[in-house]
Amino acid sequence: MSEMNIAVFAADYSLSENAKALAERLNLPLALSDQESFDYLLVLTPDYLALQKTNDPSSPLYIDFLHGKINYRAKRASIKNETLARAMGLKGKIHPRIIDATGGLAADSFMLASLGFEVTLVERSPIIYVLLEDGMRRAKEDPHTASIVSRIKLVHADALLWLQELAKEDRPDIIYLDPMFPQRKKSALPQKKMLILHDVVGEDADASRLLNTALACAIKRVVVKRPRLAEILALSPVPSFALLGSSSRFDVYLL
Repeated sequence: MSEMNIAVFAADYSLSENAKALAERLNLPLALSDQESFDYLLVLTPDYLALQKTNDPSSPLYIDFLHGKINYRAKRASIKNETLARAMGLKGKIHPRIIDATGGLAADSFMLASLGFEVTLVERSPIIYVLLEDGMRRAKEDPHTASIVSRIKLVHADALLWLQELAKEDRPDIIYLDPMFPQRKKSALPQKKMLILHDVVGEDADASRLLNTALACAIKRVVVKRPRLAEILALSPVPSFALLGSSSRFDVYLL
């Protein structure tokens, strides 16, 4: 994980006590202005909690299940048109236990939940976890998304250890892994929110170990999301098959 200089900041004076409590919870400093010398600010606003780069406040990162691409995709999702759903072998009348072990921005988990499946979402970064927590809280207050996020169970843990400690009766049918992609070097720059995520979380150096742990834990299959032309995550074992999307590939390991 990446080490960044992050502080908590209240964008509105009325949120000062909330900001203080959040800073204490995360063991982070409390910024008294947005001009202090931090790499990032975790900003409490009246509308949402956001992670904002101090030298570029124009594109804050926050979790929004109510609007934008996540919501647009979920409204149009079906088992047939979603490559991930097909990679998982999902069927409408069968409801497997699914663990998304690399939570991130939760776009894929939200899509799966919109199709009616229950997902346990595991995120180890405390910063990303509180952003997810805030996004889910706001989604639960909206009648259009409340039922969807009610099917997502959010867990703050290191999935590598958490999966190893699962009781046998709690083992999932499917484990989904979407480890942080390496930053692109020759292609167009990714979206600013992905650059922020990469800055704060860093590359998942233990992704191969997490795959092996997932293979030992899952009952039916493990699905790994990769860049379309990237090498497989680990040299062994080899995926049973792969499904290609427009920019991503899903490597499927049948158990």
